[in-house]
Amino acid sequence: MEDQAANVPTDLIREPRTVLRLVNRDSVEYLEMRDSIRAHGFWNSISVRPAKQSGKYEIIDGLYRFTCAREIGLATVPCIIKHNVTDDDVLAAQIQANAIRPETTPVQFARQMKRILTRRPEMTFDELAQLLKKSPSWVSQQLGLLNLLKDAQKMVDRGEIPVHSAYMLAKIPIRLQRDYVDQACVLPTSEFRALAAGVIKQFAEAVKQGKIEAFLQRRFDPVPHLRSLKEIHSELENQENGALLVIAENCQTALDGFYAGLRWAMHLDRQSIQEQEQKARGKARTKLESEVRHVDS
Repeated sequence: MEDQAANVPTDLIREPRTVLRLVNRDSVEYLEMRDSIRAHGFWNSISVRPAKQSGKYEIIDGLYRFTCAREIGLATVPCIIKHNVTDDDVLAAQIQANAIRPETTPVQFARQMKRILTRRPEMTFDELAQLLKKSPSWVSQQLGLLNLLKDAQKMVDRGEIPVHSAYMLAKIPIRLQRDYVDQACVLPTSEFRALAAGVIKQFAEAVKQGKIEAFLQRRFDPVPHLRSLKEIHSELENQENGALLVIAENCQTALDGFYAGLRWAMHLDRQSIQEQEQKARGKARTKLESEVRHVDS
């Protein structure tokens, strides 16, 4: 008897008696498949065979898709009904289907989508979701993983950080993330999501109130860099800053003045350090404020 294509009522479909791979409802594969089916319907039919119980059907291949359909409450599932299929045939089909299925990591998904957006900068999230046959929320969550620290991205791909915890960790400002990576690894997802939500809320309120100094880097280490030869030569010729430098550096002896001059040449005098710190904190403030967008996404 030839194969038949039909929309089979969900309550008439049974899970296979032999299962190669159990459904992991917390996996990236399952969650993104569920969201895709909810948003766009089925892309491929599942394979079934008539079950021993009359009027029922047993899954050959497509247990993940069927589980998604049942979870979101679909009344029917598109199926290819196959006849004269043995138990050995079912197991062989499962092995073949899993052998050719590549394991793609969450960050790999994100990087590939980023490449698409880079090539087509006018594309919106909704358009990208349509192109990928995924939900816009899934696209947004996956791309958000690129906001993680590089080390954290690797931990997500290795499975050390659950993907839903990673989604929340990615919304925490980058300067604060490292303090919460360990919690993301060890806490149950529900607990970490609550913890991260509190951190994000606190940060958002601080930004709105103009009180983000607590989030800025407290310790500042100046970076020595030489002044240009032209600038040093000009000072030697015109002697414009030497006297002021001696006073500002509180030099008491000729040796104090000598080392003050060296610090000035390397931008390590008090005024240069103050200017560096103001510039660094200004950049840090701008970066932190820009990260507010992750709070509401």
